[in-house]
Amino acid sequence: MTRRRDPRLGGLLVGALTLAALLGGCRPAPPGRAPQVTVVTGSGVTFVLSGAPRGAPVTVTLLTPAGALRRAARAGPGGNARVPVPYARAGLTPYVVTAGAARVEGQLRLTPGAPRTPLTLKVGARAVRVTQPRPPALVLHPLDADGNVTARPVELLIRRPDGARLRRVAPVQHLTAWTLLPPGRVTGLLRVTATTGDAAGEVGEVDLLPGPARRAAALPAAALDVELRDALGNLVAPLEAVTATARDGDWNVEVPLSPVEGRARSPAALPAGARLQGEELR
Repeated sequence: MTRRRDPRLGGLLVGALTLAALLGGCRPAPPGRAPQVTVVTGSGVTFVLSGAPRGAPVTVTLLTPAGALRRAARAGPGGNARVPVPYARAGLTPYVVTAGAARVEGQLRLTPGAPRTPLTLKVGARAVRVTQPRPPALVLHPLDADGNVTARPVELLIRRPDGARLRRVAPVQHLTAWTLLPPGRVTGLLRVTATTGDAAGEVGEVDLLPGPARRAAALPAAALDVELRDALGNLVAPLEAVTATARDGDWNVEVPLSPVEGRARSPAALPAGARLQGEELR
């Protein structure tokens, strides 16, 4: 008995092999090998790629606090590419580099540059009383050429009107260097200067004003003229509203005084033990 092969089976086999070949050709190509990425910093940031697919599109994305910053290029004949990115913010910034189907992730670290002149001083108050419990504060943000706050400490020189010189070093913490300015006990002009690295700052000034009137002394030349001073002995400010209160027998006496250069003419003789109440300056 002779068996014959069914010709339809051969056709089915050829068709199956052809379909398998077609399906195999439709499979996605394996991802390319990731290129080598080098970040060059200096005047701006440049991403240098090597080993990318020839002619592949290259995209660099910086994930900055202000949003995504993207720059595109194309790999050259040797698989190399240079992508400059205009970015100078100090700190850590994540980045993503794609070259064709390859993807590289990393973090860009930039440090602040040298501080630049002038250093801008911010004084908490233009004028303060020497008797107030809280001294004014000095705040400083030393910046580099790109606007980053530098990390170098700030040296401060404080000159008080009594001739005293105070030196302090203020570290930069949380992007700010600050210190309190002790006014001392004497009125006048307090000056402060700041330096850090090769950068110098403008001169900050604070007017140190006398405190409220707390002492009164009759002048020997005129019985109705009195000299008014604050608790530290400084002559009180001109035209400050001052009231002297006292007991005269069974009477409560209030005498208004208007000092000029620390002196005032009383409309009546002040009783012994008079107390002064000066109006706070606003």
